[in-house]
Amino acid sequence: MLARSANLCRTAYSARLRQCLWTVGARPAVFALSQQQPRSLYSSSPEDPAKPASEIKKTLVLPPSYADTVRRLLRRFLPQYQSLAIGKVVYEACSTYPDFKEFWVDDCQLPETFQTWFSTTSLYVWMAMVRIRADPNAKYYNQGLVDCFFRDAEKKMRASGIKSSRIVNDTLKDLVSSFKGTVMSLDEGFARSDAVLAAAIWRNLVPADDNILQIERVVRYTRRQIQRLDQCAIDDLTAGGFAFEKIEP
Repeated sequence: MLARSANLCRTAYSARLRQCLWTVGARPAVFALSQQQPRSLYSSSPEDPAKPASEIKKTLVLPPSYADTVRRLLRRFLPQYQSLAIGKVVYEACSTYPDFKEFWVDDCQLPETFQTWFSTTSLYVWMAMVRIRADPNAKYYNQGLVDCFFRDAEKKMRASGIKSSRIVNDTLKDLVSSFKGTVMSLDEGFARSDAVLAAAIWRNLVPADDNILQIERVVRYTRRQIQRLDQCAIDDLTAGGFAFEKIEP
C-alpha cells in the first residue's frame, strides 16, 4: 500500500514538472535529458570501454598557492635532511688524500700518529668547506661534513684501544676546539697573504723549524687546490665528483 502511494506521488510530481517546463517554453530535449537513466559504472559498452586498473593514472594537482607553499617548505627543510649524506660523500673525498705517508710523514718528518692524521685531514676538510661556503645551503652541508669528520675521529680512537667513553668525549672536546682554531687561522691566512697562511700551517700542521721548504710547498698546494675547487660546480662537489691532487715537490 505504501509503495503504491509513493508511485502515485512520483507520477504526480513528474506531471507537474512537465507542465512547468512547457509553461516557460523549455525545449522538449531538456525534459528528455532528465528522463535518461544513468549509465552503469561498470558498463563495458563501446561508448565507454572499461580500462584496466594498470592504465588508470591518478594525478594530484595542487592549486598554485598550495604548490608554492610546498616548494618553499622543501627549499627550507630539504637541505637539512640531505646534509648528512652530502657531508659523508664530501668527507670521503677529503679523507682519501694521497700524500699522508709520502709527504706528511716522510718529507715533513711528522710522526705517524692519530694527531698527525687529524691535523692534516683538517686541512683538506677546511679546503672543501671554503668552496661549499659559496652555496646558500653551506651551513647545513658544512655541518654534515664536520660531523662525519669527528665521527671518523671517534671511530679511530676506539679502534686504537680506547674503551673509556669519558676519555673519548674529553678528547673530542679538545679536538673540536683545536679544529675551530685551525679553521680560523687558515681563513685568516687565506684572506690576507701567503706569509700569514704559512704561519697558520706552521702552527697547526708542520710545527718544525727545519721544514720551511715543506711549508712553502703546502702554501702553494693549498692555493692551487682551492682554485681547482672553485672551478668545480657545487652539484659535482656535493656528489663527490672531485679529488685532491698530490703535493708537488
